[in-house]
Amino acid sequence: MSNSHGLGREASDRIGTVTMRQLNRIASGSYLMFDALLEAVRYPRGAHVLVACMPKSASTSLTNAIAAYAGFRKVALAAAYGSREQELCQIRLSRYNHRGPYVAQQHLRNSDFTQRLIEQYRLSPIVLVRDLPDIVLSIRDHLHRESRESPVALFTQEHLRQSPPELEETIVRIAMPWYLSFYLGWRSDHRAHFVAYEDLVRNPKSVIEGILRFSGVEPREEKMPKALEAFRGPNNRINIGVSGRGRKLGSRAAEALGRLLDQYPECEVDPYFRRMRTALGAAVSST
Repeated sequence: MSNSHGLGREASDRIGTVTMRQLNRIASGSYLMFDALLEAVRYPRGAHVLVACMPKSASTSLTNAIAAYAGFRKVALAAAYGSREQELCQIRLSRYNHRGPYVAQQHLRNSDFTQRLIEQYRLSPIVLVRDLPDIVLSIRDHLHRESRESPVALFTQEHLRQSPPELEETIVRIAMPWYLSFYLGWRSDHRAHFVAYEDLVRNPKSVIEGILRFSGVEPREEKMPKALEAFRGPNNRINIGVSGRGRKLGSRAAEALGRLLDQYPECEVDPYFRRMRTALGAAVSST
């Protein structure tokens, strides 16, 4: 009896799992179909703001501020997070396409397919960048204080045993190629609205107003205090919240990052690259 009962429970569990998978597929298909039907008769309402951001660039603070100002829904447009690349999910885009204005943040590199989805779902792409020397130190702190999980590189427990200068160099070698790919991919998109972390921290009000106008929302002065409160709120993830700390980067990490920048000589006059060259020069001369 016990064996029969066990087999029955196992079979029941398998049936339940299959049923849930089938229901998930049906639900996913229904989002796409329902969105296509609505698209034929009704234009999507409200702005769809996509914050494509570098990790460690105050993207959570910015997204919270936009949501608080305009009453936008905060949504997730990736199928999963953690160590997974945060590509746009068409099912999720369809799910939220006709549900009013929203804002989403994702560590998302640009691609032809991403551009197709931006156009199809009328997204307003906000590209949030930060100087890479600063990010290296921010990642170093994050690895020790929070988690090794990242969508840009695989960090191991062995990396945490390295000295600070060694860990900084490791971060440059295994994580910074993703960041350069992010920047250079979005740099070619002249329809995107770029925001620098340094400007955001220095003058969040002006940056938020610029994003709202770009997204078709006219800023109103009486709503700004709520947005600024959300930007500086306790649920955000700015671990230091200052720019220029990359000048304290170790010399080996600074030299390694400089060699990465060398691989893109066509960008030497780019203001973003020039800022990083200045920071790297200060880091090397201070050691």
